Amino acid sequence: DDDDDDDATAAHLTCEEWCEKRGIVPGPKMGGRFRGWVAQDLVESLGLAASAAEAWDGNGGGSFAKAGKAGKGENAKEFARKMIKKNPNCYFYRHNAPGQDAWHGDWAEDEIERFVEVAKEHGCGDKWGLFASYIPHRVGYQCSAAYRHVIIPRGLLLDDQFVMSRSGEAIYVGKRGSKGNA
Repeated sequence: DDDDDDDATAAHLTCEEWCEKRGIVPGPKMGGRFRGWVAQDLVESLGLAASAAEAWDGNGGGSFAKAGKAGKGENAKEFARKMIKKNPNCYFYRHNAPGQDAWHGDWAEDEIERFVEVAKEHGCGDKWGLFASYIPHRVGYQCSAAYRHVIIPRGLLLDDQFVMSRSGEAIYVGKRGSKGNA
């Protein structure tokens, strides 16, 4: 059949093409950027700054290139733990809120629904630590993985920075037309 021939010749599909071929009503398109800050309840309960600039400047400032990475021999998770006040994105990428249980494994449907709600309100595609502050019990790298392995393949959100393989894998290609990317 013609659809199979199309699949065989197209190595990758756009998210829209993927949804259309599978009869999925696609969700909204994301712009590749998270436009929020730490969830307000955590800003208040943890005494965090009201903005990224306030957090960075109020906690020593400096060059991000030097201050944004673990030092030689320092564990990335331990470094991130120290960054809760200065760079909450770094902290929440690897850590839950203090005192909050960490959940592992597959995501429940209510977590997936929450993910989509947060993305619709604040966007997504970067700053996964900040994004995760809105998803109880999950950290930034889990949110990033859920985006690639669950959210995009199910068509819940669309993202032009990804294409879909014929087998259903979301593949990051970066911004279309930017130097060095597909």
